[in-house]
Formats: sequence, C-alpha cells, structure tokens
Amino acid sequence: MSSDDGYQSDSDMSVDSPSVGGKTSVLLGYPDEPADETASALDTRIGGVPIWLNPSSPPSANLAKCKACKSLMTLLLQAYAALEGTLYERVIYVFACKNAACRRRAGSVRAFRGIMRDQDKMQAVADQQKKEKERRKMKAGAGAGMTAMVEQSRSQQVDIGNMLFGDGFGDGARAFGDGAHAAEVSGNSPATLLDDVEQVSESLQRTKIDITHRLDAAINHQTPLEPWPPAEELESYKSWFLCVESEYLTNKTADQNINQRIEILEAGTSGHGNDGPDEWSALPESSSNIDKVFQNFADTVSDNPEQVVRYERKGSPLLYSKTDEIGKLLINKNAGHYQNNLIPHCELCGSVRVFELQLMPYMIQILEEDSGIDIFNGMEWGTIIVATCKNDCVPSIIDKNGVGYQDEWVGVQWEETK
Repeated sequence: MSSDDGYQSDSDMSVDSPSVGGKTSVLLGYPDEPADETASALDTRIGGVPIWLNPSSPPSANLAKCKACKSLMTLLLQAYAALEGTLYERVIYVFACKNAACRRRAGSVRAFRGIMRDQDKMQAVADQQKKEKERRKMKAGAGAGMTAMVEQSRSQQVDIGNMLFGDGFGDGARAFGDGAHAAEVSGNSPATLLDDVEQVSESLQRTKIDITHRLDAAINHQTPLEPWPPAEELESYKSWFLCVESEYLTNKTADQNINQRIEILEAGTSGHGNDGPDEWSALPESSSNIDKVFQNFADTVSDNPEQVVRYERKGSPLLYSKTDEIGKLLINKNAGHYQNNLIPHCELCGSVRVFELQLMPYMIQILEEDSGIDIFNGMEWGTIIVATCKNDCVPSIIDKNGVGYQDEWVGVQWEETK
C-alpha cells in the first residue's frame, strides 16, 4: 500500500459473490448462557450494562448519548477485542437508542473503543529483556550446551509471547481479536536461533517503548466528564455471554433460490425458544425483487443463523444492501466492491478506519424476547457495522489509571421498508 488514503483490505471483494464453502477468516459470536455477576470488562456479552476497564475510570456518558434525542442509550454489545503486539487491553462498546422516534436517524446507534494500559504485560516485557540480556553474555558457548540454552530460550520466548499477546481464540472462547499468537523463532543452527531470539527481544523492547511513549503522550489534564447514573438505574436488555467460533460455510451457487435460505433461517432453533429468527419472516416469497447483495447476506447467514456478531478486523463486512446510504458509501462504484478507505477516516490521527465487527439481526430476537417489547415496536436494523482506526490510535485522554475511550464509526443498514 502506498498510503493510508489508498489502503484497501486484503478482503476487499465483490459484495454479491456467492458464498464459498469451508472455514473462513471470520469469527462468529453466538449466545451462550445468561451473564451473571461473574462478568468482567474482558468478557464479550450482548445486553446488560457496560462494565468499564477500570471502575474508577468510566468514559464520559456523552459517548453513549443518542445524537437525535440526547438521551442515554442502551448497551447492545461489549466485545473484548485485544490486538496482537499491544500492551493494553481493548474493548468495543455498541449502544442503540430505544426511542422509537429516533429509529433511522443519524447518531441513534453509536460505538466507542476503550483501552487500558496493562502494567503486568509491560513488566513482563521488561523482565524478559533482562533475561535475554543475561543470555547474550553466554553467546560464547557452543555445542550441545548452546543448543539446550537456545531451546530453553525458545520455550521461554513462547511463554512471554503468550503472556503478552494471548494464545489465540479457539472454539468456545469469549473474546474477539486478531487471532493473536506467540512470537516464533526459527532456524536450525544455535547461532541462527539465538539471533532470532535477539531480534524478537529487540522488537518487543521497541514495542514497549513505542506504546509507552504513545500512552504517556496522551495523558493530559483530565477534562470534566459527563457522569453516568448508577448501574442499577440504567435501562438494559437481558445479558448473554457469547461463545466465539470460526465460521464455516457450505458450498452454494449463485442461482440457488433465496427461498431455500429463508426456509433454513426460519427453521433455526436458538436454544432460547423453538422459533427461528423472526426478522426473516416478512421476506418476500419470490427472489426476483431481492438484490444480489442481500441474497449473499441471506445465503451466508443461513449457514449459521444464530450468529449475533461477526468479527474480522481489516476484513470485509457482510453488507445487507447495496442501495441504501451505507451500501452506496462503502461500495466503490467503479470497482463494484467494498473498500475500507471509503469509511470516514479517524478524527484523531487521520488514518483510514477498517472494518472490525458487525451486529447481526438474530441479536434483536435474543435481546427483545424477554424484554416485553412488541416486535413491531422493537429494533429494525438489518446489520450494524463498526469500523475502528487502522492504527488503533491512542484516545485523546488517558487518565491516571491508563484508561481512555474513543468514539468510532458506525454504519447502520436498516430493514427495507415497503
């Protein structure tokens, strides 16, 4: 890529191409079990009330206020989404206004990103640097003794990598992220292995210095923040932990009738009732009036109809429509496909934003089924797309606890109206 302005995701692709079978790079979130008092800021949940990275460091309540009616909105999603190679925790919050008069109005759905400097991770890097410095003094060793030392270094390096970056997100996890993996060293000879260890060590030190400088530079005099009401006074939906699994798709052809997909959706069971996703019951009988983008959306969702979140940072969103405001914004008219650089850029650093996650319509049924809300008066979006700064830049204010929050971009594709 030549510049941020020309940045395109490796996943930029035709938005109406049929699904290809097999495992994809997307992580899916499914309702798992009701969230309870054990929930923490680093659990991925839908519904409930927000849990802040530090109880003493809430964001300004203004970040979660509807831009239309100015009232405090309701939490839809809190997603733990740590990034590889960073020394801070990271969470995405998504809120929506429950005021019926605000539906389809700009600013009635908002998202922000929270980060918290992780002192334990930073100390782990410092400790590892000290150990590596001591090992370099032993470089004059040779033979089996040297090989054993390098193998020990390899093992310890993997341990520190796991400590810093996590050990990935497998089936059944409750977190989203880049699929963070421990740093690896390679090569056959002891000298090569040790050189690699030194390179990784130096890289970790540069990361520590860079992140420390970025966070320290962002700490400034705290401006007055709009306070939040007590948690017990916040309006909320029932909260569910999410189980995170990789997406698997079956092979489909472009000319398959959309009604086959709808039948699968309607037949799906959630474990929270015997009815399938209600949002699909009003779809037309014929596919003749359904555009290819929506057909691809329905085809893809039909393989995993109980998904409530799709996560693929720097990937491509599954668009609900190409004819609405968001579809027209994100699809390059000449190339005919989605491009990240069409998303409004980060207001803080000017970098492009990249797709991070999207909320799926089955979430509406899960959140509203026990809320007493009439389905005709409830939420009516097709998908909610969240994009974040490609550089994951530091929020404008980091407080004394190393915590900061930053508003991010949301694109809502509403249900079609007849």
